[in-house]
Amino acid sequence: MSEPVCLSLLDAMHTLTDPRQRRGVRHPYASLLGLTLLGLLCRQSDFTSIARWARQHWGRLRGPLGFTRRYAPHGTTLGRACLRYDAGEFSAALLGWLRTLLDPAVPLTAAVDGKTSRQSHDADGDPIHVLNVFAHDLKVCLAQWPVGDGKETEPEVLKAHLDELFDAYPALQLLTGDALFTQRPLARLITERGKHYLTAIKDNQPDLLEATQTALGQEAPGTADATCREKKGGAWSPAGCGPTRRRRTTPASS
Repeated sequence: MSEPVCLSLLDAMHTLTDPRQRRGVRHPYASLLGLTLLGLLCRQSDFTSIARWARQHWGRLRGPLGFTRRYAPHGTTLGRACLRYDAGEFSAALLGWLRTLLDPAVPLTAAVDGKTSRQSHDADGDPIHVLNVFAHDLKVCLAQWPVGDGKETEPEVLKAHLDELFDAYPALQLLTGDALFTQRPLARLITERGKHYLTAIKDNQPDLLEATQTALGQEAPGTADATCREKKGGAWSPAGCGPTRRRRTTPASS
């Protein structure tokens, strides 16, 4: 992350309401949140680790983040600051910051996929399963929603937030996903917004798979608007990509 981008992120943190009382305040609220976020991006998983990491790099972090004290804040200070911030206000500020980084004239592609967060837990102590919308070219998560306790599915969560997603990112033109998202109602909602989708077809939908193979079985690799790339950990190989296993198709252009 470049320095101008970091500074613009700090500006976004300044829009948040400081919930602390004036007495005993030693560090700017936006600076504490900005330091915590940067620490998480640098794979520091808890406040103690973030504080230790901040002390090691304090000479470089202190000025750009707006700190005025000689020493880095303690992990307890970071924890107390993050405990009291408004999640909705923070999400709005982060969304506004992401919008400033995106060129509305450049079409955007994002992948939807469910992930289980091992560092976050619900009230029962179980890991939280969330649906991520990840822009690979930007290497940034555009949106994230909890899937629930088994009563909801990932496609249902996506459908519930689809308008919200497209309204927030008008340049988002293409959504990709695995076979779980190959559903007619979801595809209809995406196309009704004038957007596009690219999802996998597997043998869990045998009629659709057979129809696709029949319609596209004669297509040569050179005529398809797609390229083949190696996929680590993948288990499927699309037609037309040759004998190599563990591959996927990705659009040649958005």
